[in-house]
Amino acid sequence: MLADGVFVKDYMQLEIMKYDVPEPRFNEVMVQTKACGLCCWDSWLYRGVNAPGPYPYVIGHEGVGVVYKVGAGVTNLKVGDKVFCASGCNEMMCEYFTVPEDCLVKLPDDTEDWAKVVYEPNCCVVNVLYKTNIEPGDHVVLVGAGYMGTLMLMGLRAEPYGRLTVFEVREDRREMAKAYGPTEVLDPESEEGKKVIAEIIAKGGADVCIDFGACDASFQLADSMTKQAGKLTIGSFHRAGVTFNGTKWHLGGLTVLNLAPMSNAHYTEILPRTYALIKRGVYDPGSLVTHTAYYKDAEAMKTIFERSIDKQDNYMKGVILF
Repeated sequence: MLADGVFVKDYMQLEIMKYDVPEPRFNEVMVQTKACGLCCWDSWLYRGVNAPGPYPYVIGHEGVGVVYKVGAGVTNLKVGDKVFCASGCNEMMCEYFTVPEDCLVKLPDDTEDWAKVVYEPNCCVVNVLYKTNIEPGDHVVLVGAGYMGTLMLMGLRAEPYGRLTVFEVREDRREMAKAYGPTEVLDPESEEGKKVIAEIIAKGGADVCIDFGACDASFQLADSMTKQAGKLTIGSFHRAGVTFNGTKWHLGGLTVLNLAPMSNAHYTEILPRTYALIKRGVYDPGSLVTHTAYYKDAEAMKTIFERSIDKQDNYMKGVILF
């Protein structure tokens, strides 16, 4: 079935083009898209980085919408159900998309504010916490309190840490981070921040360091503060090469966790578990959505993609509406 999709036509150029949406096969569901989150990955695809192939290509993997068709074998969803998706394909910034049934979770029938129910990133954060397995009394260091880092802070409130230190370069995000009750929130480039970093390293390092800064500097900072036999958790998708001291990693006995969804063979089981936590109020991802744009509004689309790169105008999370 041909449908309109958001394509990256060339470097930082979007165009609405026709996309041939696959018909649902066994255990698959076609969804009529109502919204799709603008992921950091999409902002890089907008610039041709980590592209699936030559231009043009359709993007998007944080879709939400209404079940339009179901394939044979689908048992838990029916046409008309409202759902969020958190896996299955990278072509969701389109009027329709098709994914396996277990990549979808049913939403309440009265769901109307589609921008607020983009839950795929939240599932990634729950997976990071699940695989990191923070132990009682651990000193946890979080580097980066952007959108994903702030979701991590929401989840960390339920974890048994002994001390939680947050490093974030932006003042506005440091102020937001304080609302989630960490032990301390610091600018790593400030004198106070540098002093605390030196103190952590001098005392042997933190038990768990989580990198959500998505740059080489954040990776290096998290690495430097991880104690012997500690856990270095890489939550960010690093697009370029990062370097590490192999001697420290080997002799220090670090456990290095690269926690993309693909790190968990049972990742789709995280989806309904994440939604249960959202319903309980542990997470509130909708509160972090700062920008929206309608997919056929070329100027608004250009602006929101630019904000996803430069993070101006207090940008935290963008959502494309259909």
